[in-house]
Amino acid sequence: MNEAMSWNSLEVPWGESADLLPLLAAAETPAIVMRGAVTLSECDKIIQKLIDAGELYDPQKPVPPRFLEKSIPENYFRKGDDDGEGDDLFIPESTPRRRIDVGTSLGYRGNDPAVFFEHAKQTRALFSRLFEPGPETASVNPVAAIYDNLQRVAGEKRVRVASEPDGREYGPAIFRAHYGDYTYAPHFDSVRLREAREKYTVYRFQHQFAGVLVLQNAVAEHATAQCVIHQCLWDESIDTELAKGNFHDYARQNDVNQCCVNLEPGDLYFFNTRCIHEVPGVAGRLPRIVLATFIGYSADDPEVMVWS
Repeated sequence: MNEAMSWNSLEVPWGESADLLPLLAAAETPAIVMRGAVTLSECDKIIQKLIDAGELYDPQKPVPPRFLEKSIPENYFRKGDDDGEGDDLFIPESTPRRRIDVGTSLGYRGNDPAVFFEHAKQTRALFSRLFEPGPETASVNPVAAIYDNLQRVAGEKRVRVASEPDGREYGPAIFRAHYGDYTYAPHFDSVRLREAREKYTVYRFQHQFAGVLVLQNAVAEHATAQCVIHQCLWDESIDTELAKGNFHDYARQNDVNQCCVNLEPGDLYFFNTRCIHEVPGVAGRLPRIVLATFIGYSADDPEVMVWS
């Protein structure tokens, strides 16, 4: 890494607001970080709520068979022209690396719009049952925490759940639990450049960001699973390096800066998903659990759309 060319995340103090998304669009900062968007006790309540509802499982107990069928393989996505309707894949019980999604992934289920929007409808109903105010809910709505904080850095643009012109709404966010030393190899995310989702209105945005609220870290020997963002915007010339798993060599040879965004449970960050990024796995006793969103942004668009 070129030490003379520092590239650091930008932390936003609690209560402050500013128009910061242009900095992400230009990759002038690797990430915008909000500390303590949710308290640690609220993170614990949210996770327990998901376990009690049967949406996640306790890693200290045997894996219920249904979760083997719901697991998402490492580094898996579908392009817009792939066959299939986004059915879940079966992961053998002997595989310790397992990702469970609670929500609706456009990248995974978007090949059939009818299937995607019906699943998104079910996700919205589930989140309403789990997180609407009431005596049986967690004390905070984590989805609202992401949207409210995103609005703080979106200037005059309106932040809202993505929807089609006919009113069909996307999933607002997605919980992802990573069991074992589940990893994300160096990659980028884009409904335009990677997945080619031309059928969807979010395809219109020039930039795609991610918002990630950390609810629980995987910890092993004091190491935690954290996102590493490289100061390298994807273009077609990098595809070969990514496909061959050679990106780390490429980064060293080209003196590419990187930033490790170190977060504790309750912290939230936003970053440009066209920057090559990764999450090395940590085989901790507990899974890494996050609530994640994708975000569509264009400088000349009055709306910022959010989806999962």
